[in-house]
Amino acid sequence: MNRHQFAARQPMNHAGVHGFSLWTVSINLLLLGALLVMALRVVPSYMEYLTIKDLITRAADVYDPGSESITDLKVRLAKLLNTNQIHDTGIEVYRERGAIVIDENYEKRFPTFWILDGVMKFEDLIVETAPTGRT
Repeated sequence: MNRHQFAARQPMNHAGVHGFSLWTVSINLLLLGALLVMALRVVPSYMEYLTIKDLITRAADVYDPGSESITDLKVRLAKLLNTNQIHDTGIEVYRERGAIVIDENYEKRFPTFWILDGVMKFEDLIVETAPTGRT
């Protein structure tokens, strides 16, 4: 092939080729499916956390130290959690520095894939009532 024949040849034009290849579509669908599965595993645990946070905040706001004891507060919290179908809680209610403290720090484990588990730690569920004057 001489120099003139090489210059006369047209290069291949890829300007008309558009779209995704089969591999690109497959990988994108796989990643989207994995994200969807993770969202379906995480969202219920996070919604439960928001419900627990709301319930203990409301229970602490309505707590009247003059007419209710810590046991009454524990019973009210247990009923509220049971009504919202939240079980397996390790809620602790105790008195500290004259205030009632509601401590519901916990972690939630959920299966992700095969032998892998996900863990969500909720460590900000500590609510204090107003000081009662008693220690």
